Amino acid sequence: MGYIMPPKGECSEMFMDSFMGGGGAHIDCHCGIWHIAIDSEYLYEDNPAPESERVKHHHDVDAVTYFELDGKIFCRECVGCRKFVLKYEQFFWNNRQDFRRYLKTRIDQEKAWADQEHLLNILSDIK
Repeated sequence: MGYIMPPKGECSEMFMDSFMGGGGAHIDCHCGIWHIAIDSEYLYEDNPAPESERVKHHHDVDAVTYFELDGKIFCRECVGCRKFVLKYEQFFWNNRQDFRRYLKTRIDQEKAWADQEHLLNILSDIK
C-alpha cells in the first residue's frame, strides 16, 4: 500500500494502520465525539442523535472505523483524534533508536529463555 503525507498536525495512515481496530455503526472516540454512520444498515436507532458539536454524522458508509492505542479508542475519521495521536507517532519516531535497542535486547532474551526451556524439555524427555 502506498502512503501519502498526512495533513500537517495529524498522524499518518501508516501509524494508524499499525494498531488493531475495527468499525461499527457508531463509535465514541477519545475526543468525546459520537461518530455515527448515519446510512449504515447496522444502525438500529430509528432516530439517531442529531448532528452537533459532540455528534458527527458520517454519510454513505456502513461503518465508522477506529483503532486502539494506549487503552483508548480513536476514530480514524476524527481530526481531533488524528491530531491527538500525532504526539504518539512523534514519540515513536523520535525514539526509534531506543525502541530498536529495546526490541533487540528483548528478542535476544526471549530466544535465550526459549532455548533454556527447549533444553529442559529435552533433558526431561518431553517432546
